[in-house]
Amino acid sequence: MQAERNGAANRALITFAYNIASIGLYLKNGLYPREPLYRMAAPAQAVAQDLADAGCDVTPIALWPQSGEWPAGEWIGRIDQELLGFRRDLHHQFLLGSFAVRAVRIEHAGRIAGYAYISAGGHVGPLAIAPDADAEAVVTTALRCALKGGAKQVSMLVPGRADVVMQTALALGFRIEVPLVLMAWRPFGNWCNYLPRDPGFL
Repeated sequence: MQAERNGAANRALITFAYNIASIGLYLKNGLYPREPLYRMAAPAQAVAQDLADAGCDVTPIALWPQSGEWPAGEWIGRIDQELLGFRRDLHHQFLLGSFAVRAVRIEHAGRIAGYAYISAGGHVGPLAIAPDADAEAVVTTALRCALKGGAKQVSMLVPGRADVVMQTALALGFRIEVPLVLMAWRPFGNWCNYLPRDPGFL
């Protein structure tokens, strides 16, 4: 198996919580439910009415370099390492090379507070919130960026334990569309501060 050949210390995936047959197959192969996830969405117009300015600065993230050292890659790598336990350089390189998403660095009070990817359709994720950052400020700033794209709705994949993100989303009119579950060999990640992109991309 490819994971074993590459020396993977863990295996993880996201699947639909109601897909009992698939979950049973994953369980038999040693992947256990680790975190509930909820795809949440709201009409853009409703979110815009109640979305306050969190006072954050936003800077677009350029294309990931094909080779050599890049300072921006280092701060992203540090956040991923802190939140997930590993870097996601190839993941960022793939997403930043796509015309379907744009990425922003979010700063608050002069410090890097996180990053967010935003699709043309208004979906936010992955979104990473630095451990010492104001989670509500980072999320509301990412949503303001999503609204600027002109999408009719905005959406996010919110982990069950991300209380601040969940409370912020509910207050803005978000509702659950699809329940999902993160399954893995071993527990990992700070799911209060990291929102995955979708079931295909952790």
